[in-house]
Amino acid sequence: MENDENNFGQPENINQQNNPYQNYDLKIGPVAIEYLRETAKWTKFLSILGMIGMAIYLVVAFFMFLYFIGNSSTSREQVNAFAMIPFLLMMIIMIALYFAPILWLYKFSKNLQEAINLRNSDHLTTAFNFLKKHYKFIGILAIVMLGLYLLSFFGLLATGILSKMTGGGGL
Repeated sequence: MENDENNFGQPENINQQNNPYQNYDLKIGPVAIEYLRETAKWTKFLSILGMIGMAIYLVVAFFMFLYFIGNSSTSREQVNAFAMIPFLLMMIIMIALYFAPILWLYKFSKNLQEAINLRNSDHLTTAFNFLKKHYKFIGILAIVMLGLYLLSFFGLLATGILSKMTGGGGL
């Protein structure tokens, strides 16, 4: 291997007959390796920060539930405390939704660091697989959220129109 370039070849599990990159060797120069090394550090930092944020969010949800249960002395207040359960479930669902992409980002950074340090193409392939999973999930989540925003916009619009048609109040 040359000093100024790393040769990351193809993994062995790719079928060589149908491989469009059969005669393609990717050489990564020292500047690109430094960019990847810095990217690995930042993605590791962001993933750890995300995990800490999820843990704090979960602790806050737990203590909010305990607070509402503990501070309800009358039966009416207990009903209000149990009305918080859907809100708390929504918080837990949000934590569960973001766990996988943050974990994939962390695994990307770990595998990328190992690929650079060991000059191992299998680790590099694994790292980019985790990065692909991360961004694919975030992209699908963004599409779903845009759809929900559109749905709620049209729902609000229809509610306003129906309210005016039935003579309901308004501003």
